[in-house]
Amino acid sequence: MDPSSINNILMLVIVIGAAVLPFILATRLRRTKPGVLWLGLLLCIIFGPAGQVYVAGWIPWFLIVLGVCIGAQQLLSPQLAMLCMVVVSPLVMFFRMRK
Repeated sequence: MDPSSINNILMLVIVIGAAVLPFILATRLRRTKPGVLWLGLLLCIIFGPAGQVYVAGWIPWFLIVLGVCIGAQQLLSPQLAMLCMVVVSPLVMFFRMRK
């Protein structure tokens, strides 16, 4: 194997790990520490829409927040889009856990 293929394999492992880690972590925390508001908000701040996995019934909320984040990237300036992406997921989690 040449060095470029090793780099490609390593990069693939890192990307898959970064995509799967939030789902595994949120699922485990949902089982061990369910309903902790600050933990749900922290997961949403760190992992964005993937933090919605912490509360049961997460699939529609994940898709809604993901759609808002993608729409913000397409329609807003980069600074406003980043602000929107950081704020929307924790707000949705807050309202989901408060009802």
